[in-house]
Amino acid sequence: MRICTPHCGIDPETTSGGETYERELLRSLAGRGVVLDILLARHKRHPEGVPNWVIHRLPIGRGLLWPVSAAVLPPAIHRVYKETRFDLLRAHSLRFIGPGALLARRLYRLPVPIVAHHHHIDPNWLNPLIEGQIMRRVERVVVGSEFGRRQAAADLGVPPEQFSVVPYGVDPSFGPRPKSEALAQRLGLDGSAVAIFLGGLKARKNLSFLLAVWRDVVREREQSRLVVAGSGPLLEPLRRLAARLGIARHVVFAGYVAERDKVDYYNLADALIFPSFMEGFGLTVAEGMSCGLPVIASNRGSLPEVLVDGEGGFLCDPTDREAFVRRTLLVLSDAALRRKFGEANRARVDRLFRWERCAEGTERVYEDVLERWRRRREA
Repeated sequence: MRICTPHCGIDPETTSGGETYERELLRSLAGRGVVLDILLARHKRHPEGVPNWVIHRLPIGRGLLWPVSAAVLPPAIHRVYKETRFDLLRAHSLRFIGPGALLARRLYRLPVPIVAHHHHIDPNWLNPLIEGQIMRRVERVVVGSEFGRRQAAADLGVPPEQFSVVPYGVDPSFGPRPKSEALAQRLGLDGSAVAIFLGGLKARKNLSFLLAVWRDVVREREQSRLVVAGSGPLLEPLRRLAARLGIARHVVFAGYVAERDKVDYYNLADALIFPSFMEGFGLTVAEGMSCGLPVIASNRGSLPEVLVDGEGGFLCDPTDREAFVRRTLLVLSDAALRRKFGEANRARVDRLFRWERCAEGTERVYEDVLERWRRRREA
């Protein structure tokens, strides 16, 4: 199978969960023998030396702005089709890639099906005009969770049968390992209980709530530390909030964490706290679980499909501060419970959430779409 996949980015050091998904899924698909024609802007980085990846540079020096992608992509997709005769066209983003993919097929009469990939819907008045229309006009939409399917069906009226659910994956390198003493020393962690949040510092991650939770936690466990690992527009406002709450010395803002360093950060911690209002899958939660961490997470979005409440940690309402405080204190105070939850989480990820499993399921969707497409054309 040969697939054309125009891309906004697959950077080796991305801070985006969606881009991490793309990079790792495409790498795993290539490992299964799928040939991928990847269209990237000239300045965009990508992992080097991946077998079965063919990089085609777009005639732009910057990333794709969604209003212009519909003009840039169709001739580029047509050019790649003439060179390769790919079997399937893939749209990793409904808004950025979807319109260009559909326009390319119509303008150049490309005899290929289109499969789109989707994570979750953020509120926007354009959603019914772009995302909803693209979902209806492509042959299939792959989502990472039942929540993603339900949300799109409810908010945009897209028939549920238009979707295939294939959960995301986690690399096996995310696993338990000895704590990095050098990293602990650099962050000023002195052996006390540590909880971690890792991810982009953005509004839907609910981080002001997390700091309020931590203020109540340290009233009971004064030596505990919270590591907030990640970068984003809220970094300085969160620093100021921690100071106003009187917990500045109890919170370590680690800033940007390189992909290669994530495992060491997870293994510094006794627990992962993730109160996000909405996730299309929740890669951070799955990565922490893979590292053997117990997790206290929001019960919103897709997270209840990743973490089992009472088995690998706790799911709480992301507006219920008392529940988050109570569960966090319980986990931090009970080493046997942490071990039990961590072992269950690691086993669950091994069973359900590895990239090879994700790639296998995704390839089955592509094969099904291709078979149905060819039958219709023959008929």
